Amino acid sequence: MPQSVLVERATSESLIGPDWSLNLEICDILNHDPSQAKDVVKTIKKRIAHKNSKVQLLALTLLETLIKNCGDFVHMQVAEKDMLHEMVKIAKKKPDYHVKEKILILIDTWQEAFGGARARYPQYYAAYQEMLRAGAVFPQRPESTVPIYTPPQTQPLRNYPPPALRNTDYRHDVPESSSAPEVPALSLTEIQNARGVMDVLSEMLNAIDPGNREGLRQEVIVDLVDQCRSYKQRVVQLVNSTSDEDLLSQGLTLNDDLQRVLAKHDAIAAGIAIRLQKPKSAPARADSSPTKPEPTKETEQSLLKLPVV
Repeated sequence: MPQSVLVERATSESLIGPDWSLNLEICDILNHDPSQAKDVVKTIKKRIAHKNSKVQLLALTLLETLIKNCGDFVHMQVAEKDMLHEMVKIAKKKPDYHVKEKILILIDTWQEAFGGARARYPQYYAAYQEMLRAGAVFPQRPESTVPIYTPPQTQPLRNYPPPALRNTDYRHDVPESSSAPEVPALSLTEIQNARGVMDVLSEMLNAIDPGNREGLRQEVIVDLVDQCRSYKQRVVQLVNSTSDEDLLSQGLTLNDDLQRVLAKHDAIAAGIAIRLQKPKSAPARADSSPTKPEPTKETEQSLLKLPVV
């Protein structure tokens, strides 16, 4: 199935709100086959230019998800294929208030995360400067917004019910396997357990010589990797079924951290020496909200992820 069809489903005006499961599925597809990023970004660009503001917001949310969950191959497509120019053009035309606000928040977040005018992709900073020259007033980002590091738990689409209430007629149908039982969704306690497993795996990977793939054959590492992959699969079930906003937020953040650790494992397995920032994970708590980290010079480097095998 062409990925453009998935993008259209994920941005359908008949959806009540973002289909996080489908958004993450598109991310996984691109991480496995980066060559499809060009067509996906091209389709999202068309959807952002749509006349329906709901479609525009869904497309911007999907784009935000790709930036956060995919690697340099997506960052490059967004920077070099006039996506940012299109966003600036729309914001200058005085569109729907929420569309303009979303565009400004994304441009502001990206120019900060990608390092300014001398970064690898200065187009992000250029878009920010162009909006400043046009007199744009950038809204203050919510304290709960963590630039780039987490999946999309930022500005929700206004007046949209929780994800569990979205229109099921437009959800992507995932082929069921007769040999595999249904994967249960995660609970808050299990999210805490997953973080513990992930942190142990991260420490062990940090202790391994990146050039020595034999270290990955240790029984404990093999077991931890299997557990992390299992937890990642269950996160998809969680975001597709829960109506608990706190649980959804914790699940989305866990997905990003698992992706980063597994990417490091797969890079070592493939003989690619890379350095990835250790996930800044903290025990999941239902009674607290995440805090915004200070940007660091390693931010852009930590964005780079490799396709998950």
